Amino acid sequence: MTEEKEKQEYDYSFDYISRKLEGKKDSYGMLMKEIVRTGICTQCGTCAAVCSVLEWDHATSQPKLIGKCTGCGICYNQCPRTITDPIELMGEFKTGYSARTNIPEVIDGQDGGTVVSILSYLFDEHLIDAAIVTMKNPKKPWYPMAKIATSKEEIIKSAGSVYAHSQTVEALMEAIRKDFRSIAFVGTPCNINAVDKMMSSPAGMLKYFMRAHILKIGLFCMDSFSPETLYARFEKDGIDISKITKMDINKGKFHLYETLNSDPVKSYTIASLHRYKSSSCNFCTDLTAEKADISIGSVGSGPGKNTVFARTGLGTEIVEDAAKKGYINVDPFESINLNAVLFLAKLKKVTQYNIQKRKVFILKEGEETTKKGFESGPITDKAKSLIGTRKTLSLGKDLNEKTHILNLTLTNTVGFTLENITARIALVEDVFEKNPWVATLKELFPFEELEIGYPVENLEGTVLVEVSTEEYGKIFSRSIKFAPAEK
Repeated sequence: MTEEKEKQEYDYSFDYISRKLEGKKDSYGMLMKEIVRTGICTQCGTCAAVCSVLEWDHATSQPKLIGKCTGCGICYNQCPRTITDPIELMGEFKTGYSARTNIPEVIDGQDGGTVVSILSYLFDEHLIDAAIVTMKNPKKPWYPMAKIATSKEEIIKSAGSVYAHSQTVEALMEAIRKDFRSIAFVGTPCNINAVDKMMSSPAGMLKYFMRAHILKIGLFCMDSFSPETLYARFEKDGIDISKITKMDINKGKFHLYETLNSDPVKSYTIASLHRYKSSSCNFCTDLTAEKADISIGSVGSGPGKNTVFARTGLGTEIVEDAAKKGYINVDPFESINLNAVLFLAKLKKVTQYNIQKRKVFILKEGEETTKKGFESGPITDKAKSLIGTRKTLSLGKDLNEKTHILNLTLTNTVGFTLENITARIALVEDVFEKNPWVATLKELFPFEELEIGYPVENLEGTVLVEVSTEEYGKIFSRSIKFAPAEK
């Protein structure tokens, strides 16, 4: 084959692929911003290998332009670190719908009311004995409570979203022990994944359990929040959480309503509530509940509607029969704004590259003082009610015998952001406190560490470590003994 003919075939292939790719005017810019400058570039050189206006710069170990970028998208789409395949972003599914409820009692429900409507259909048709759902705890407003619902009436009463983790798998196991044989399980992607693993893993509890069939109905989920801190924030802003009748997230905002079909009493940008997000959400890459039989969410179908993905044959039959019998109205797959779903799905997928553990080194030396009769006070009742039985902070220690530095590491292990922290460390000799040091910090995110090098004169003794917050008072108090390592 001549060199000219080879070039013609290459150019044809290049043009053909370019037309197939979505492409954006800033494709090279996206590659640099999302991949190269974030430090996740593999330096494989693929981007430069497939593009005639890119070359690999060995001096900087990154691609550089040697001509005009046309925004064809080839460099971005070939990169092994970008996620561009719709199936990879959303999971496999047989078909999709834009749906809304057709049940009068559910018209004012959450988004399109599709979940409640499908569950109502399943009960009316005697296809299930029970459904595992999450509802608001009647004893603790807006805290989640997993429930075994056994009727359509209970399902309608449980309608509405609670944006916090719910232990639905525990309710599922209770339902199985009560000998319910056909169960609809409604949960967020993390809970759906747990049930799927129990049903498919070689060591799964339900893999060979044939007495119960479980239909998995997954909910789209971008973030879950820590209610202890989120609701405290709402109360600071003068919101009586017990008067809120509905919470909703759409278009990047968290809305609170006191009455249905009215404007929200308060709206927050999701970015402003980031510190109240559950730490586990930083690790989640599943927006659309990819392991479910039916996945349902509000993204992509507009106000008052749900986007529905039927992922299995059974899921498809259930959605279509529910529509045929008047429980829901459905529009075909083409009515979904798939780009909106793909955009959010991509944000979830790339968290696998954005997880970073920050370490904070902040220490302020206080004046050396002594205090007779030093006595450590207890953890405040307010802090106990906030934390419950969870471990707020973990403490690690390591004595450097050469430098006489006691290295202390405080890690936030409570699962939500601690704000306005004061960490106080002092040497304790009998009933005296000596050489106090103070570290102040505006916020400590989940699993972040506060590292402190505390100087000690002798290589053996006891130090007191106390941590308090502006809002909750003392949340941590620990006396630790240190001594030289045994030879």
